[in-house]
Amino acid sequence: MSVRVRNLAVDYSVSDGTAHALRDISFDIPEGEMLGLVGESGSGKSTVAFALMGLLANNATVTSGSAEIHGRTYDLTRPGATTALRGRGMAMIFQDPMLSLNPVFTVGRHLLEVLRRRHPETDRKSRLAMAEDALAKVKLGDPKRRMSQYPHELSGGMRQRVVIAMALLAEPTLLIADEPTTALDVTVESQIMRQIIGLRDRIGCAVLLITHSLGVVTSYCDRIAVLYAGERLENGTVGAVQAHPGHPYTRMLLDCEVPLERERLPLTTDNRFTVIAGDLPDPRQRPPGCIFNGRCDVSFEDCARIVPADYPVDDSRGHSARCLRLRSPL
Repeated sequence: MSVRVRNLAVDYSVSDGTAHALRDISFDIPEGEMLGLVGESGSGKSTVAFALMGLLANNATVTSGSAEIHGRTYDLTRPGATTALRGRGMAMIFQDPMLSLNPVFTVGRHLLEVLRRRHPETDRKSRLAMAEDALAKVKLGDPKRRMSQYPHELSGGMRQRVVIAMALLAEPTLLIADEPTTALDVTVESQIMRQIIGLRDRIGCAVLLITHSLGVVTSYCDRIAVLYAGERLENGTVGAVQAHPGHPYTRMLLDCEVPLERERLPLTTDNRFTVIAGDLPDPRQRPPGCIFNGRCDVSFEDCARIVPADYPVDDSRGHSARCLRLRSPL
Protein backbone atom coordinates (compact mmCIF):
# COMPACT_ATOMS: atom_id res chain seq x y z
CA MET A 1 0.00 0.00 0.00
CA SER A 2 1.56 3.29 -1.15
CA VAL A 3 2.31 6.24 1.08
CA ARG A 4 1.08 9.48 -0.50
CA VAL A 5 1.97 13.02 0.59
CA ARG A 6 0.13 15.92 -1.01
CA ASN A 7 0.68 19.70 -1.04
CA LEU A 8 2.75 19.87 2.13
CA ALA A 9 3.67 23.43 3.17
CA VAL A 10 5.38 24.51 6.40
CA ASP A 11 6.12 27.98 7.76
CA TYR A 12 8.36 29.00 10.67
CA SER A 13 7.69 32.13 12.72
CA VAL A 14 11.00 33.93 13.20
CA SER A 15 11.89 37.22 14.86
CA ASP A 16 11.84 39.19 11.62
CA GLY A 17 8.97 37.55 9.76
CA THR A 18 7.81 34.19 8.43
CA ALA A 19 10.19 31.68 6.86
CA HIS A 20 8.49 29.52 4.24
CA ALA A 21 10.36 26.25 4.74
CA LEU A 22 8.25 24.05 2.43
CA ARG A 23 5.90 24.87 -0.42
CA ASP A 24 3.58 22.42 -2.17
CA ILE A 25 5.59 19.22 -1.62
CA SER A 26 3.97 16.06 -3.02
CA PHE A 27 5.34 12.55 -3.55
CA ASP A 28 4.37 8.87 -3.55
CA ILE A 29 6.29 5.93 -2.11
CA PRO A 30 5.00 2.53 -3.29
CA GLU A 31 4.94 -0.28 -0.75
CA GLY A 32 8.32 -1.99 -0.52
CA GLU A 33 10.18 0.84 -2.26
CA MET A 34 12.62 3.52 -1.09
CA LEU A 35 12.35 7.18 -2.07
CA GLY A 36 15.44 9.32 -1.71
CA LEU A 37 14.70 12.91 -0.72
CA VAL A 38 17.84 14.82 -1.66
CA GLY A 39 19.07 18.39 -1.59
CA GLU A 40 21.69 20.60 0.01
CA SER A 41 21.49 21.75 3.63
CA GLY A 42 18.59 24.12 4.17
CA SER A 43 16.43 22.69 1.38
CA GLY A 44 13.75 21.46 3.80
CA LYS A 45 14.41 17.72 3.80
CA SER A 46 14.25 17.20 7.57
CA THR A 47 11.23 19.50 7.83
CA VAL A 48 9.35 17.03 5.61
CA ALA A 49 10.19 14.22 8.04
CA PHE A 50 9.29 16.19 11.17
CA ALA A 51 6.00 17.36 9.63
CA LEU A 52 5.01 13.76 8.85
CA MET A 53 5.99 12.58 12.33
CA GLY A 54 4.36 15.53 14.11
CA LEU A 55 7.70 16.58 15.62
CA LEU A 56 8.03 20.13 14.31
CA ALA A 57 9.31 22.90 16.56
CA ASN A 58 6.85 25.09 18.42
CA ASN A 59 7.37 27.98 16.01
CA ALA A 60 6.43 25.85 12.98
CA THR A 61 3.00 25.65 11.35
CA VAL A 62 1.82 23.21 8.70
CA THR A 63 -0.22 25.51 6.47
CA SER A 64 -1.37 22.78 4.08
CA GLY A 65 -0.82 19.12 3.41
CA SER A 66 -2.14 15.61 3.86
CA ALA A 67 -0.62 12.14 4.09
CA GLU A 68 -2.22 8.84 3.16
CA ILE A 69 -0.69 6.07 5.25
CA HIS A 70 -2.01 2.50 5.42
CA GLY A 71 -5.15 3.49 3.55
CA ARG A 72 -6.10 6.35 5.85
CA THR A 73 -5.71 10.06 5.11
CA TYR A 74 -4.32 12.40 7.76
CA ASP A 75 -4.73 16.18 7.69
CA LEU A 76 -1.23 17.37 8.58
CA THR A 77 -2.46 20.87 9.42
CA ARG A 78 -4.10 19.46 12.54
CA PRO A 79 -1.74 19.36 15.56
CA GLY A 80 -0.99 15.78 16.57
CA ALA A 81 -2.61 14.36 13.43
CA THR A 82 -0.12 11.48 13.20
CA THR A 83 0.85 11.12 16.88
CA ALA A 84 -0.97 7.79 17.23
CA LEU A 85 1.04 6.38 14.29
CA ARG A 86 4.44 6.89 15.91
CA GLY A 87 5.90 3.53 16.88
CA ARG A 88 3.13 1.76 14.97
CA GLY A 89 2.33 3.03 11.49
CA MET A 90 5.48 5.19 11.31
CA ALA A 91 9.01 4.89 12.64
CA MET A 92 12.03 7.13 12.25
CA ILE A 93 15.79 6.64 12.23
CA PHE A 94 17.54 9.90 13.13
CA GLN A 95 20.99 11.18 12.12
CA ASP A 96 22.44 10.73 15.60
CA PRO A 97 21.20 7.59 17.34
CA MET A 98 22.59 8.89 20.64
CA LEU A 99 19.96 11.63 20.55
CA SER A 100 17.10 9.22 19.75
CA LEU A 101 18.00 6.72 22.50
CA ASN A 102 17.39 7.55 26.16
CA PRO A 103 20.81 7.40 27.88
CA VAL A 104 19.33 6.11 31.16
CA PHE A 105 17.45 3.21 29.50
CA THR A 106 19.09 -0.05 28.53
CA VAL A 107 18.89 -1.33 24.96
CA GLY A 108 16.43 -3.96 26.18
CA ARG A 109 14.12 -1.40 27.73
CA HIS A 110 13.99 0.56 24.47
CA LEU A 111 13.01 -2.55 22.52
CA LEU A 112 10.51 -3.76 25.09
CA GLU A 113 8.79 -0.37 25.10
CA VAL A 114 8.25 -0.65 21.34
CA LEU A 115 6.80 -4.12 21.77
CA ARG A 116 4.58 -3.01 24.65
CA ARG A 117 2.99 -0.43 22.34
CA ARG A 118 2.95 -2.58 19.20
CA HIS A 119 1.96 -5.92 20.77
CA PRO A 120 0.29 -5.22 24.13
CA GLU A 121 -1.24 -8.70 24.16
CA THR A 122 2.14 -10.46 24.54
CA ASP A 123 3.77 -11.35 27.87
CA ARG A 124 7.24 -10.22 28.98
CA LYS A 125 8.94 -13.52 28.15
CA SER A 126 7.66 -13.37 24.58
CA ARG A 127 8.73 -9.74 24.24
CA LEU A 128 12.25 -10.56 25.45
CA ALA A 129 12.55 -13.28 22.84
CA MET A 130 11.25 -10.99 20.10
CA ALA A 131 13.65 -8.21 21.13
CA GLU A 132 16.70 -10.48 21.10
CA ASP A 133 15.63 -11.88 17.74
CA ALA A 134 15.40 -8.34 16.32
CA LEU A 135 18.94 -7.57 17.48
CA ALA A 136 20.15 -10.76 15.84
CA LYS A 137 18.40 -9.84 12.58
CA VAL A 138 20.23 -6.51 12.40
CA LYS A 139 23.51 -8.36 12.93
CA LEU A 140 24.23 -7.03 16.43
CA GLY A 141 26.38 -9.72 18.05
CA ASP A 142 25.55 -11.30 21.42
CA PRO A 143 21.95 -10.00 21.62
CA LYS A 144 21.40 -11.20 25.21
CA ARG A 145 24.36 -9.14 26.43
CA ARG A 146 23.35 -6.10 24.37
CA MET A 147 19.92 -6.10 26.01
CA SER A 148 21.47 -5.09 29.35
CA GLN A 149 23.84 -2.46 27.94
CA TYR A 150 23.28 1.30 27.80
CA PRO A 151 23.59 3.40 24.60
CA HIS A 152 26.91 4.96 25.66
CA GLU A 153 28.45 1.47 25.81
CA LEU A 154 27.88 0.96 22.08
CA SER A 155 29.57 2.46 19.02
CA GLY A 156 27.68 4.78 16.65
CA GLY A 157 27.06 1.99 14.17
CA MET A 158 25.84 -0.36 16.90
CA ARG A 159 23.46 2.28 18.26
CA GLN A 160 22.06 2.82 14.78
CA ARG A 161 21.44 -0.95 14.52
CA VAL A 162 19.49 -0.78 17.79
CA VAL A 163 17.30 1.96 16.29
CA ILE A 164 16.78 -0.18 13.17
CA ALA A 165 15.83 -3.13 15.40
CA MET A 166 13.26 -0.88 17.11
CA ALA A 167 11.83 0.01 13.70
CA LEU A 168 11.74 -3.68 12.77
CA LEU A 169 9.69 -4.45 15.88
CA ALA A 170 7.33 -1.52 15.19
CA GLU A 171 6.53 -2.95 11.72
CA PRO A 172 5.70 0.49 10.30
CA THR A 173 3.95 1.23 7.04
CA LEU A 174 6.34 4.16 6.60
CA LEU A 175 9.95 4.20 7.76
CA ILE A 176 11.70 7.58 7.68
CA ALA A 177 15.51 7.57 7.73
CA ASP A 178 16.88 11.09 8.23
CA GLU A 179 20.58 11.13 7.27
CA PRO A 180 21.02 7.76 9.05
CA THR A 181 24.71 7.39 8.14
CA THR A 182 25.97 10.98 8.45
CA ALA A 183 28.11 10.35 11.54
CA LEU A 184 29.42 6.97 10.35
CA ASP A 185 32.41 6.00 8.22
CA VAL A 186 31.96 4.66 4.70
CA THR A 187 32.23 0.98 5.67
CA VAL A 188 29.64 1.26 8.43
CA GLU A 189 27.44 3.41 6.16
CA SER A 190 27.22 0.54 3.70
CA GLN A 191 26.35 -1.92 6.48
CA ILE A 192 23.63 0.33 7.90
CA MET A 193 22.08 0.93 4.48
CA ARG A 194 21.98 -2.82 3.86
CA GLN A 195 20.22 -3.24 7.21
CA ILE A 196 17.62 -0.63 6.26
CA ILE A 197 17.03 -2.39 2.95
CA GLY A 198 16.76 -5.71 4.80
CA LEU A 199 14.18 -4.20 7.15
CA ARG A 200 12.19 -2.88 4.19
CA ASP A 201 12.24 -6.28 2.51
CA ARG A 202 11.19 -8.12 5.69
CA ILE A 203 8.14 -6.02 6.51
CA GLY A 204 7.37 -4.54 3.08
CA CYS A 205 7.27 -0.94 4.31
CA ALA A 206 7.73 2.22 2.29
CA VAL A 207 11.00 4.02 3.12
CA LEU A 208 11.70 7.75 2.92
CA LEU A 209 15.48 8.22 2.91
CA ILE A 210 16.59 11.80 3.56
CA THR A 211 20.14 12.61 2.52
CA HIS A 212 22.37 15.27 0.99
CA SER A 213 24.21 12.61 -1.03
CA LEU A 214 23.02 11.69 -4.50
CA GLY A 215 25.58 8.89 -4.40
CA VAL A 216 23.72 7.18 -1.55
CA VAL A 217 20.39 7.68 -3.32
CA THR A 218 21.57 6.27 -6.64
CA SER A 219 23.09 3.26 -4.88
CA TYR A 220 20.13 2.25 -2.71
CA CYS A 221 16.87 3.97 -3.70
CA ASP A 222 14.16 3.15 -6.24
CA ARG A 223 12.95 6.71 -6.75
CA ILE A 224 14.29 10.20 -6.11
CA ALA A 225 12.77 13.58 -5.27
CA VAL A 226 15.04 16.64 -5.45
CA LEU A 227 14.34 19.51 -3.04
CA TYR A 228 15.67 23.04 -3.30
CA ALA A 229 14.74 25.95 -1.00
CA GLY A 230 11.57 24.17 0.10
CA GLU A 231 10.34 23.20 -3.36
CA ARG A 232 10.47 19.87 -5.19
CA LEU A 233 12.26 20.47 -8.47
CA GLU A 234 12.45 16.94 -9.87
CA ASN A 235 10.90 13.53 -9.28
CA GLY A 236 11.42 10.18 -10.98
CA THR A 237 13.03 6.77 -10.86
CA VAL A 238 16.71 6.74 -9.97
CA GLY A 239 17.63 5.29 -13.35
CA ALA A 240 15.68 7.93 -15.29
CA VAL A 241 17.02 10.86 -13.26
CA GLN A 242 20.62 9.59 -13.51
CA ALA A 243 20.37 9.08 -17.26
CA HIS A 244 18.53 12.31 -18.06
CA PRO A 245 18.39 14.85 -15.23
CA GLY A 246 15.56 17.21 -16.15
CA HIS A 247 16.49 20.13 -13.92
CA PRO A 248 19.81 22.01 -13.95
CA TYR A 249 19.97 21.76 -10.16
CA THR A 250 19.82 17.96 -10.32
CA ARG A 251 22.53 17.91 -12.98
CA MET A 252 24.72 20.18 -10.87
CA LEU A 253 24.20 18.01 -7.77
CA LEU A 254 25.26 14.96 -9.77
CA ASP A 255 28.33 16.82 -10.97
CA CYS A 256 29.28 17.60 -7.35
CA GLU A 257 29.49 13.91 -6.43
CA VAL A 258 33.07 12.65 -6.11
CA PRO A 259 33.40 8.94 -7.02
CA LEU A 260 35.63 6.90 -4.74
CA GLU A 261 37.57 5.67 -7.75
CA ARG A 262 38.39 9.21 -8.93
CA GLU A 263 42.13 9.84 -9.14
CA ARG A 264 43.50 12.16 -6.45
CA LEU A 265 46.53 14.33 -7.11
CA PRO A 266 49.41 13.95 -4.60
CA LEU A 267 49.21 17.61 -3.53
CA THR A 268 45.86 18.21 -1.84
CA THR A 269 45.60 21.82 -3.05
CA ASP A 270 45.87 20.66 -6.66
CA ASN A 271 42.60 18.70 -6.44
CA ARG A 272 39.54 20.50 -7.79
CA PHE A 273 35.92 19.82 -6.91
CA THR A 274 32.69 20.99 -8.52
CA VAL A 275 30.58 23.35 -6.42
CA ILE A 276 27.30 25.18 -7.02
CA ALA A 277 27.99 28.90 -6.82
CA GLY A 278 25.71 31.19 -4.82
CA ASP A 279 23.42 30.69 -1.84
CA LEU A 280 19.89 29.56 -1.12
CA PRO A 281 17.29 32.36 -1.46
CA ASP A 282 15.85 34.04 1.63
CA PRO A 283 13.03 31.74 2.86
CA ARG A 284 11.11 34.79 4.11
CA GLN A 285 10.58 36.11 0.60
CA ARG A 286 10.39 33.86 -2.43
CA PRO A 287 11.98 35.45 -5.50
CA PRO A 288 9.84 35.73 -8.65
CA GLY A 289 10.08 33.11 -11.34
CA CYS A 290 12.04 29.87 -10.92
CA ILE A 291 13.33 29.40 -7.38
CA PHE A 292 16.74 28.29 -8.74
CA ASN A 293 17.08 31.14 -11.24
CA GLY A 294 19.79 33.05 -9.34
CA ARG A 295 22.19 30.08 -9.36
CA CYS A 296 21.28 28.38 -12.62
CA ASP A 297 23.89 28.18 -15.38
CA VAL A 298 21.38 27.87 -18.25
CA SER A 299 18.64 30.30 -17.23
CA PHE A 300 16.99 32.64 -19.72
CA GLU A 301 14.70 35.65 -19.56
CA ASP A 302 11.45 33.84 -18.71
CA CYS A 303 13.08 32.12 -15.71
CA ALA A 304 13.07 35.42 -13.79
CA ARG A 305 9.30 35.91 -14.08
CA ILE A 306 7.52 32.58 -14.67
CA VAL A 307 7.13 29.95 -11.95
CA PRO A 308 7.53 26.63 -13.80
CA ALA A 309 5.05 23.80 -13.47
CA ASP A 310 5.94 20.09 -13.51
CA TYR A 311 6.90 19.09 -17.05
CA PRO A 312 7.62 15.53 -18.25
CA VAL A 313 11.25 14.68 -18.95
CA ASP A 314 11.88 12.83 -22.23
CA ASP A 315 8.21 11.78 -22.23
CA SER A 316 9.13 9.45 -19.37
CA ARG A 317 6.13 8.41 -17.32
CA GLY A 318 6.58 9.45 -13.70
CA HIS A 319 9.69 11.54 -14.38
CA SER A 320 9.07 15.27 -14.18
CA ALA A 321 10.93 18.47 -13.41
CA ARG A 322 10.09 22.12 -12.84
CA CYS A 323 12.18 23.72 -15.55
CA LEU A 324 10.94 26.01 -18.34
CA ARG A 325 13.45 24.49 -20.77
CA LEU A 326 11.33 21.34 -20.76
CA ARG A 327 8.37 23.41 -21.91
CA SER A 328 10.21 25.49 -24.51
CA PRO A 329 13.65 24.05 -25.30
CA LEU A 330 16.01 26.68 -26.69
